[in-house]
Amino acid sequence: MRSLDHFVETPLADPLKLIPYINNELPTVIYTFGYRGRVDGPATTAVLTAYIKKKKRNIILLNWQEEAVTGLFGIPIGYAFNAIPSAKKVGRELGDAILELTQAGVDISDIHLVAHSLGAHIMGYAGKVTREHGYVIPRITGLDPPGTLFEGAFAIHSGLDRTCAKFVDIVHTDLGSYGSTTSRGTIDIWPNYTGENSKQPGCPDGIFELFSREDLCSHDRSWGYFVEALASPTAFVAVGAANYSDWVTHGGDINRAIYLGDLTSTQAKGNYYMRTNSKSPYALHAEGIKPNTNQARSRRNPFLTRFFQLF
Repeated sequence: MRSLDHFVETPLADPLKLIPYINNELPTVIYTFGYRGRVDGPATTAVLTAYIKKKKRNIILLNWQEEAVTGLFGIPIGYAFNAIPSAKKVGRELGDAILELTQAGVDISDIHLVAHSLGAHIMGYAGKVTREHGYVIPRITGLDPPGTLFEGAFAIHSGLDRTCAKFVDIVHTDLGSYGSTTSRGTIDIWPNYTGENSKQPGCPDGIFELFSREDLCSHDRSWGYFVEALASPTAFVAVGAANYSDWVTHGGDINRAIYLGDLTSTQAKGNYYMRTNSKSPYALHAEGIKPNTNQARSRRNPFLTRFFQLF
């Protein structure tokens, strides 16, 4: 309702109550947060505020705060045995809700799903449900979706990937810790990439308490960059390259340059690289496509490693 303080709320199982408030002349953005996220958390507040300021979207928040909590057994066990199963369930319910809205007249071709962290996998599950029923979400944006238990030797779940929508763009900012290390989308954007365990410039080195502000710094940069890109659509430029080595050696393919955010070309495919400033404003504009091989790497333990240490 054009303000964080004015909104209409309805159970996920009864999405049609939103129909009177949806302007069919505008695209619709559905956003959600990740594990241990909150309705009033910094990511949620920043992303919703950025979209509200644009005044060109119907904005829906998927509130799964009660399901995203740690529970009684601590962060790692809560992630594996509470949050991920809840994400699957909520994601499929969201897919059903989108189908209901579509059948009631909301144009699915105008729906954009955006989510941070584990929320990105929720959107992946929603996209799988709509596809099963013959409806394909046009775009899902994943802001640093987690890799733990979704990739590698310990992958026991499948979440967001390029099959979940016509176009899936993923922003990777916390490789080897909270974020995924593999290309999963139609395009994968790798800000400040220097190899596995890359950290974002301006984020502290060291091993910190799980989910502390310092520990989440690189993970949270994904939504930080995205929020700034919504306000300045051409500020974050990324260049296409076969891989990191190709970017460093040859500078990538300037003819495949894209923007991060609303203006991302949905015709793009593959891996894209960029650099940012160490503090806000983060965008380096065209200068950001030039690689920096001296970028520092993180000295944190990966979340998966800490998961088994604590388990």
